[in-house]
Amino acid sequence: MLPLGCLALWMLAGCGAGRNEPPTRTPFPTFTPTPVLAAGANPPAQAQQPAQPPAQAAQPTLPPTPTPVPPTATPVPTATPTATPTATVPPTPTPTPDYPFLLESAEKFPTESLAPNVVRVYAYIYSPAELALAGYTLRVTHNGAQLPVDQVSTGGLPGQTRAEPSAYTRFTNLNVIFVESQAGTWEVQLLDENGVAVGPVASFQLTADEITRELYVRYRRK
Repeated sequence: MLPLGCLALWMLAGCGAGRNEPPTRTPFPTFTPTPVLAAGANPPAQAQQPAQPPAQAAQPTLPPTPTPVPPTATPVPTATPTATPTATVPPTPTPTPDYPFLLESAEKFPTESLAPNVVRVYAYIYSPAELALAGYTLRVTHNGAQLPVDQVSTGGLPGQTRAEPSAYTRFTNLNVIFVESQAGTWEVQLLDENGVAVGPVASFQLTADEITRELYVRYRRK
């Protein structure tokens, strides 16, 4: 009988017969022995890690310093030229004619002796030296239309507008009667014997039903 060891070798050799590959060996685990410390012995010192430097506080991130922008030059406003005011030339007043006679009075008297639309004009022309001056006449217009006047003033002792004393009694040395529509503007002016105006104009307004249809003017030589 073959020994047990030889039998095992034979069997291994027989199993591998016919194959060329070598048998794969199963590795056995390797055990690392842990040393047993004796009682009272200190464990081996571990390798000290190198000391880390202390952490520094993080510095705050500052915003970038803005690049100063040069100031924009403010344009100086151009002074608007002030227009030189044009001097307003006041209208030249129309010179008042220097008449040789003054218009001292211009009045209207009521009348009951005249019919409607009949207007009478009384005039008294005098000077400080004479009670009445002869040779003067009147220009009479009604609403701008000149009316015919044929009478002239008389000299000497003047007459009166009323035969008896009253509030409407005045001296007169010329009177003219006009028969036409009375309403409107009546103007009376003294003229000399040549038809030249020698006194200011007296203006009157009459209505259609007005009874003060007697117009009175008094001129005095300067």
